[in-house]
Formats: sequence, C-alpha cells, structure tokens
Amino acid sequence: MHPSHVRSNAVFLEVVKRLSATDEVCLDCEFHGEGRYYPKLCLVQLAFGTERLAIDPQQVNLGLLAGVLESETIVKVLHDGRQDLPLLARAAGTASLRNVFDTQVAAAFAGYGGSIGYGALVSDVCRVELDKSLQVSDWTRELSDEQIDYALDDVRYLSEVAAALRTKLAASGRMAWVLDACLDAATRALTKPDPEKLYRKVGSSSRLNGEQLGILREIAKWRERVAAALDRPAPTVANDLALKSLALQPPKDLRALEGVRGLGAGRGQPWARELLEAVALGAAKPEPVPPSQRDQETLIEGLTSVLGLARRYVAIREGIATELLASQAELRALSEWQLGGRAGDSSVGVMSGWRRPVIGDLLLEVLAGDVGFHVDLGAPGGTKMVRG
Repeated sequence: MHPSHVRSNAVFLEVVKRLSATDEVCLDCEFHGEGRYYPKLCLVQLAFGTERLAIDPQQVNLGLLAGVLESETIVKVLHDGRQDLPLLARAAGTASLRNVFDTQVAAAFAGYGGSIGYGALVSDVCRVELDKSLQVSDWTRELSDEQIDYALDDVRYLSEVAAALRTKLAASGRMAWVLDACLDAATRALTKPDPEKLYRKVGSSSRLNGEQLGILREIAKWRERVAAALDRPAPTVANDLALKSLALQPPKDLRALEGVRGLGAGRGQPWARELLEAVALGAAKPEPVPPSQRDQETLIEGLTSVLGLARRYVAIREGIATELLASQAELRALSEWQLGGRAGDSSVGVMSGWRRPVIGDLLLEVLAGDVGFHVDLGAPGGTKMVRG
C-alpha cells in the first residue's frame, strides 16, 4: 500500500491532531458523479507542512475532519472548490467551511481570467508541468500507487501557488476583495438551490399560464426530492420535456402517466402517486404571471444585456473576471427589480461588500439612466462610459 494512503481511523485521528496545530491545509477531492445525484467521494487529498496524504473516505470517518473545516484560524486552500466544498461538507457532516482561500478565485483578481485551471496556474507560478495522463482515471476501484501519486500532485503545489497569489494581490491592494469573493464563492457552493425556483431552470417555460407554471413549480420540486432519495440524476427521474408535458396536460390518474415521454424513474411507486399529488397542488396554487409576461421577459433580457455591458466595462478597467464582478443571475435580479418599480430590496450580492463600490453603484446609475455606453474603438474594449 502507498505510504501516504490513509485507510484507518486510528491513523487518521493522528493526522487530524497534527492538522489542528497548523494554520493552513490544502485540499482536493477525487469523485465519481456519473449516474448519481450525490457524487461519490473517492479520495480526499491533504497537504500541510511537509505532509502529503490521500485519505480513503470509504475506510475512515471524515467526521473527524469537521473541526478543521469549521475552524476560523486554519486556512483551507482549494482550487475551484465549487464541487469539492459540498462533497467535503456532506462527508464531514458539517454545514459550513470557514476561512476558505480559492486559488481560482484569487487568480481572477491577479490577471489570470475567471476560470484558469490548476495545471496552468502551477505551470505559470511553479514552472512545473503536471502529468494529466490519469485525468480520466477510475477512482471507484482499488487505487494504484500511480493514482495516489497523481492525486497528491493536486495539492502538492497549492500552498506555493496560494503564497504567490497573496503576494501579488497584496501589492495591488486587492486582498480584501479576494477574501470577500472567496467567502461568497464558498457560500454559494454550500447553498442549496431554492426549491421554489427550480422550475425556472426548465427551458421554454415563459409561455405557460399561471396554473401551468404552478404545476411546473411543484413537479420540479418533486423531481428534485425523488432524485435525491434515489441518488439518481434528476433527468433520469423526469427530463425537462416530461415536466413541460405534465404542466401542459396535467395527468389525472396513474394511467395518464404511461404515455409521458421522458418520465423514467418517476413512474415507480410511490413516486408516481406523489407526482399526481404535486400536479394537483400546483394547479391549486397558480404561479403569479404578469399580464404581459412575454413583453416583460423581453424587457428583462434587454436590460440585463445593458447591465452586462457595464459589467464588461468594469472588468476591463479593473482587470477582474466578469463572473466575479456579478453573475448573470444577479444582473437579471436587478433588471427585475428595476422593471418592478424598484419595489422591495435590491440587495443582491453585488450590492454588498467589495463589489458595491467597484460595480454595484455603477449598475444602479445605469438603471437610473445616469450612465450610458458608446462605441469607441480607441477605448479599452471598444466601449466608452458616458454620464448624463
């Protein structure tokens, strides 16, 4: 067995004790997601001090790691933790991971773009070319020494990369922005989607009426519950075509479900009866629809595009990746708020923390009509901001 492969709770407990005395740990995960609702965690790689360890989550209790993950004093360094953070939190039985430093997020503030890969970052910072020959390796079987060595490379250089980025960001005065952005990214990764809004992800639903949208809302929630219970991908329970068909032609009994295309695992009992209950509930609780829904959607898309232009302008000016300044969902939420008469709270994420002075206030000026943009081939990005 590989000397760095930890497969017993006794050994892991000693590892956690040493970890608790450090101020930084680098983390990465290998997992298998095909055919599952919850990806199967196959390996957890740790690097701290001079140690590089591969933890077998099938053999050890990762709950022992919860205190380290929740610690405010121990920095958790990851690269693009969107998938790893939920896996670690679920495996360790914790609701939060604190003090996370995401090197992909940090790199976006240091001129590397919004989605640079770990290998490219290691190559640029450490002058090391990582071996990617096992990138599509099967991590669900007994692991070879070669696989362990390959996996450990994913944390071997993380601390050096993080240190180099911190130095660069400190010089630019953007470290506080990065820490806020890392917190935002970790929070988003660990926040489950709002069940009441799942139906909005189903394509071509803007033409449905209130009752049909109510049905779509409830059966989208039903699909997610069943997928989680069966540990199956949501589309294998019922694909989007099936959901739209059910909303347009609500079934009254089990027999009516037989002809629905794309209804897979959801045909089984008791899921089918629960589906009929969801349909009935949705029909009884229609989703409010503006009278001119189609025109409203066109206006929202248009205004969101204008805000996207402002976002691109700031991204070029500040040298920050657009997706870190404001997500498309945030721009849309602001557009909806504006077209709704500015009723309620406009405090989407872009209106707080470091983003408020960098881009949030500008977006509000655009919405108020105080700022516009002209084509200027001599300006950076070909766009010039004009006030008044």
